[in-house]
Amino acid sequence: MKTDSLHIPRIGDHIRLLSMDDPQAPPQGTEGVVESIDDLGTIHVRWDNGSHLGLVPGVDRWTVIRPEKLFHE
Repeated sequence: MKTDSLHIPRIGDHIRLLSMDDPQAPPQGTEGVVESIDDLGTIHVRWDNGSHLGLVPGVDRWTVIRPEKLFHE
């Protein structure tokens, strides 16, 4: 499992937030699903807490939760 912004997730990937440089960021550990990636590289996520803040590669940190792990936990 990758734990930094070197790995760009794909649309539909489940991710867990490690850190976000935004005062309105969801709490660390919040999970969500990647909805889109725009032309600037911002990763738009539908967070489980209802937030829709995007991740900025090189600034924010996350980990991708592999789909097979979700079904085996």
